Amino acid sequence: MGRLRNLKNTRSTSLTLRVQGEIEGMIMNGELNAGDRVIENLVAERFGVSRGPVREACRALTQEGLLTAIPNRGMFVREIALKEALEVYDIRAALDDLVGREVAERISESEFAALANLVDKMDSAAKRADIDSYYPLNLEFHDTLLNLTGNQTLRLLYRSLVKHLHLFRRKGLLGEGSMRISNEEHRLVVAAVERQDPVGAGLTMRTHVLSAKQRLIAAVAARYAEDKEKAVVSCSNRRGRNGGRRPLAL
Repeated sequence: MGRLRNLKNTRSTSLTLRVQGEIEGMIMNGELNAGDRVIENLVAERFGVSRGPVREACRALTQEGLLTAIPNRGMFVREIALKEALEVYDIRAALDDLVGREVAERISESEFAALANLVDKMDSAAKRADIDSYYPLNLEFHDTLLNLTGNQTLRLLYRSLVKHLHLFRRKGLLGEGSMRISNEEHRLVVAAVERQDPVGAGLTMRTHVLSAKQRLIAAVAARYAEDKEKAVVSCSNRRGRNGGRRPLAL
């Protein structure tokens, strides 16, 4: 489950919050995927804590909608339907429009430099087709923009919403050229912010999110077609092994 990080010496209340943040990070970076079981004793061992804080952290993440508890089976990373994910993308697009507008009106030179640096790093990752490097940088880019708004209510609403998209956001970047296209859109956002153009920044942010939604739809369709083709080939191979006859039902 990755490298060990010892949190044992942290106070009890903050320890639970730290463990919660670590589990959430594992979900966001793709280490834990939708449907994966969160095994309490393994998480406790990884972070050098007892199972109590892990259990409390899992309960909190269940209330936030990231985990789901299945009776007699344990805690699992929540799976959401594609339809629900697409609805969240539409809401996120509207919120990101607001993010772009607010950031363009208040960003400083040093803050702009930090954003531009993130885009450069994502360019390098995209050229290497390195999703494991690109995806965390992508999250950091959007989180940085969100923080720059200075709008606490917007931050809370936005983060509670996008947490549910972790699996889908990553999946939408896996198609050929998707990371490069995504980062070209980031550059358009940064350019509008540099011009201190609230309308342009809001529009490019909204367009970026809606484009990401379309990339997700394309990725899901491609995966469906691939799985269907594999099923046809597998069925054909089974028939070949049985001399072209249907296997006997048992």
